Amino acid sequence: MSDESVVTLRLERDNPCNTTIVDQDGNVFYTVATDFTDASKPVTRLQDGIGKQVAEWIWRDARSDLLTIRGHGQTPASAWLKRSIIPFRDDVKFEDDLGVEYVWKNNKPGLAPQLFGPGSKTQPVARFIRAHKDYKADRQNPPVVPSMLLFDESVEPIRDFIVISFLMLERRRRETETATVNRAQSLAVFGQNGMFPTTTS
Repeated sequence: MSDESVVTLRLERDNPCNTTIVDQDGNVFYTVATDFTDASKPVTRLQDGIGKQVAEWIWRDARSDLLTIRGHGQTPASAWLKRSIIPFRDDVKFEDDLGVEYVWKNNKPGLAPQLFGPGSKTQPVARFIRAHKDYKADRQNPPVVPSMLLFDESVEPIRDFIVISFLMLERRRRETETATVNRAQSLAVFGQNGMFPTTTS
């Protein structure tokens, strides 16, 4: 991704389930909202800048979400977002309407997701930068850099697909990240209280 060809979209809230996605000039490109009226089946809806629905997905715990993309019928998300069958690989693939395959990498807690196209084995065509403090700008009072989704102009025709796939994967990634942190904190508390099981020889 060269600087000249990079399009930057900013998440006004660092939340893949509820946020407004704008460009560098503040123009609204997408709105993401999740309806929790039915707590057992939350529904996330993605609308474009003029309020037309781009996609929606119904959350499911045991199975993949039910996804509906504008111009397409409802389908399990796993039929479109296909995870690698290779053990310990976190790659997730999807195809555009022309059958061109794209691969999201780094879908693990603590990593920065990157999207690669068929001709971009080393240079991503899109990547996510999570909100963070910029200590280089000011070490005493570092400003917060908002979450951003950057992508190359060459993939502008599939921008909707990129945003949909990113939002769905990011939610799952953060759920896993939260579970991992909670588990680590629980183990730390057990250890401080001397509650780890002991063995005798």
